[in-house]
Amino acid sequence: MSIASRLPAILLLGLVVLAAALLIAGYGAAIGIGVIAGMLLGLGAILAFLAMRPHTSGGSSISLLSSSGSPAQSDHERIQRQHLAWMRVAGVDASALRHVLAAGEMVEAAGVRVELIAVEIREHGGVAMMVAHTHPPVGQTGHFVEVTVADDARTEYAAAGQGSGGGNVGTSRYDVRFAPAPPSGATVLTIRIESFAAPYPVPEEQIDGPWEFRIPL
Repeated sequence: MSIASRLPAILLLGLVVLAAALLIAGYGAAIGIGVIAGMLLGLGAILAFLAMRPHTSGGSSISLLSSSGSPAQSDHERIQRQHLAWMRVAGVDASALRHVLAAGEMVEAAGVRVELIAVEIREHGGVAMMVAHTHPPVGQTGHFVEVTVADDARTEYAAAGQGSGGGNVGTSRYDVRFAPAPPSGATVLTIRIESFAAPYPVPEEQIDGPWEFRIPL
């Protein structure tokens, strides 16, 4: 038997003990009966509340915090994913430079024009430099970039993107890092931005694409 099912009996026992204590202490029968009546009304209110709660086969609970699907938890998970991905690619730009691919490509979707300026291929990975442009009613793109990187050699890449600063209103600059470096057998590198997001209480918002670039190696 659960604690919730035993609650009425526990409360009733408490009422009897309290009333008996008042009578013994000399407060009189009137006060003891009044206490019992008041507590019974409170018990009735509790039982009515429990009866109105929806019943589910798996049980339920009341929480004053955000639910599992709340924006707060979603933002927290996004930050964790970005942090883990960034840790895997953070040192890419410190490795030796192999060569630079001058892209100069542009893709527009969801009211956002994304320009791929160039891609640095380094010993331990690569860095893609991008610029995103928006104009009203589309707001400023967020600081975080949800991005994937692939090639025709089926290399498994870790990738993460963040704002690099230096932008004006409606313009944001980004660095997208990925690891490892493309292998010698790969001929095409694909960088696909799924969304721009800002998991903080700022005027920015999440904007979904995708924006995809295919760069010959």
